[in-house]
Amino acid sequence: MVEYFDVVDEQNNIVGRATRDECHTKGLWHRAVHILIVNSKNEILLQKRSMQKDLYKGYWIDAAAGHVDSGEIYEEAAERELKEELGITVPLHHLFDFKKAAGNDKEFIRVFAGKHEGLFNFNREEIDRVEFFTLDEIQGMLDYDKFTPATVEIVNRLAADPSTLKRFLQ
Repeated sequence: MVEYFDVVDEQNNIVGRATRDECHTKGLWHRAVHILIVNSKNEILLQKRSMQKDLYKGYWIDAAAGHVDSGEIYEEAAERELKEELGITVPLHHLFDFKKAAGNDKEFIRVFAGKHEGLFNFNREEIDRVEFFTLDEIQGMLDYDKFTPATVEIVNRLAADPSTLKRFLQ
């Protein structure tokens, strides 16, 4: 099945439509979501990406992430990705947005957060494992393990302004 994304300009305005492959090979700006799941111990869920993925095989990433399909809004994409990847549905809260350009992968990313204790019925084709960590543990892991560029940015933002996640947790 061919995936189509809305192509956006540098201000995140929709200017067209292209396939996933076109967006990634031509360096077209498109939209993505990342979802943080936090438990009652204030630990953050990470997933280890499957070696079958086309990008960032075996890298750590936040709880769920994915592209916004053409015609879809960020909130719909976040709910869909959470259900597809972890098999859960929880209320989500918008935390922040940022732009990421890593080679030809150019995205406007909206970050959401939700609360869940587990168990997760995760997609074994996309995810090797899931595990909760403290923010301090994740920061330490950045020194020796592989993380997607967007997840590194998210972790750095949370570390620089811990109130971002604390406001959500209250």
